[in-house]
Formats: sequence, C-alpha cells, structure tokens
Amino acid sequence: PQARADALIDTTDFIERYARFINTQFNRTPGMTAEEDAPYYLAWDILQQRKPWKELFLGRTRVEKNAADAVVVVPDAEGLGYFTSPAWLRRYAGNEPGGVLLSAAYRIFNNTIGLKLVPSTNSPDADISASGRQSVGCRGCHYDNLFALDVAAQVLPKRVGDGAMMTFEPPAGTPVTLMGGHTVSNMRELVTTLVESESFRFRTCRLAFNFLFGRNENGCEAPAFDRCMKEFRNDGTLQAAVAAIVKDPAFCQ
Repeated sequence: PQARADALIDTTDFIERYARFINTQFNRTPGMTAEEDAPYYLAWDILQQRKPWKELFLGRTRVEKNAADAVVVVPDAEGLGYFTSPAWLRRYAGNEPGGVLLSAAYRIFNNTIGLKLVPSTNSPDADISASGRQSVGCRGCHYDNLFALDVAAQVLPKRVGDGAMMTFEPPAGTPVTLMGGHTVSNMRELVTTLVESESFRFRTCRLAFNFLFGRNENGCEAPAFDRCMKEFRNDGTLQAAVAAIVKDPAFCQ
C-alpha cells in the first residue's frame, strides 16, 4: 500500500536490495573480491544513514578491507566516495600504455550521469596509445566530445606498474576544460561538476525507475519522473526520489 511507502523505504530489506541493484548498474561484472564491489558497501552505508545520495561520489570516505577481513566504510579526508577506494581504482585502472586512467574516467561519467559508450574497435592490433586515440573513429570520444575521456583523465591519478605492484601517482594538476566549458583542476572538481548537473538528477531518477519497474520511464509517466527530479533536488536523498515515484497515483496501475 502506498500509505506505507516511507516505512518500507526505510527497511533493511529495501536498503539491501537497492545497494545490490546499484552495484549491478555501476560495475561491469561482480567483483573478484568483496572490496571491488565498493559501490554496494558505500550505498548501503548512505541509505542506512539517510545521507545525501551525492555522498556516494563526493563523500570523504573510502571502502577497504579491515584487519578482521571485513569490508568497511571508513573516513578519509582525501576520499571521494568510492572512486578513491584502492580496490576500485585498481579494478578500473585499465591498460593504457602510459598509465592514463581511461577506464576509471569512463566509469565516473557512467556512474554519475549515465554516459554509455561502445568501443569502436576490439582489435588486439589497435593502437591504443595517446597518438592512436587521436585517429578518426577514436578521437570523438577521447578528445572532442563534451565528456572527452582523455581530457578528463588528465585530472585523475596515473597508474604506475601493474597487478600487485600497481601504485598511483598524483595528476599533473593542469586545469582542463570539458562538459561545455567547465574548467576543472582535479578529480574532486570533476566529480563535483558532474554531481551538480541536471544530468546527475536525471540519472538518479532513471535508476529509481529501473529499480521499481525493470525498465526506463514511459512518456506517460513524465509527471512522476518530474516529481522525482523535484523531490530529489529539494531533499537530496535517494529515498526521496524513490518515494516520489511509488507515491504517484499511477504507480502499479
């Protein structure tokens, strides 16, 4: 019953289901280790405490395995949601020859605003160097578009080494301009720009629709979607976004 919506959204069952759902949407596959599924653990923590949903990406936290072999969310003054969690960075460090975190850059765009890209080639002989990505068919996504993965990656850490020996060094700190004229100098500024956009609110409400219906919204559901956008903008919690949809008179009719 819709009268019980607020109470149901605060249950552990809802928190568990939504955290698992978010993990499936933000990762390509289940992690090889528990800490690689950092979005699940941080989403669970944020939903349980009713924190603003943007803390999933901007919170000064990290997800790690503690001495008791449990995955936990801990404070980190330099943290950036789960994006700076060590296991997540290693998972999406990619294989760019110069250590540029192209895969992580794409995941940041995908997770925050729903960007979806398809590689133009999967040939093992393809030139994936910086100069190769300047070629026709590659530079559109890597250098020219609003999201420009190579440009965005300049403000991310750089991978040094591979496998168990992998470490990260700070970016050069040179400002870049992307997303229609926004200038960012570091990873936090990049993610903040994305999270403050209307595209982030749209992404959040579309995910809520997918969780509730198993599909994107239909045109006739625009009033409910608009209400979700409004409530999420005003309240900031994921619970407010979901409640706006399930309390709509047309929900499940």
